[in-house]
Amino acid sequence: MVRGSDRYRVHDEEVAAKVIDGEAIIINLTTGVYYSLDPTGSEVWSLLEAGHDLDAIAGHLGGRYDVPASTCRGDVERLVDQLLDEKLIVATDAGHQGAPPAGDRSQRDYSAPRLDIYRDMGDLLALDPPVPGLEPIPWDDPLEESRDPSR
Repeated sequence: MVRGSDRYRVHDEEVAAKVIDGEAIIINLTTGVYYSLDPTGSEVWSLLEAGHDLDAIAGHLGGRYDVPASTCRGDVERLVDQLLDEKLIVATDAGHQGAPPAGDRSQRDYSAPRLDIYRDMGDLLALDPPVPGLEPIPWDDPLEESRDPSR
């Protein structure tokens, strides 16, 4: 069970993730399963990436959305349990020492963070996973070599 002072990090060795327009898109490169997080979940994801502990994240959400911190803490703990079960994050000792940035209270209404799981392409992505940052492998075309005698 997770505790408020626990810290987590993205399981970078097996996970590729990007937050785009308030939605986190996550792929587990080992299993091929992909995920999305709603805007509140994406905020939690970004704060986890920055190394904040669960108490700080719950306090940030409570202050931003004017929701009791206890409500946010329970929601954050449920989400973190799901992320751990899916092996998208791992526990860590390292973390951010400061408070999360102040949020704009004029934002949308609070909703509990939600992780959507898409297993429909798992087999395909596990066979040929997208690998961020991998450069194309240069290779010589054997047909071209046979046509060019200078090679």
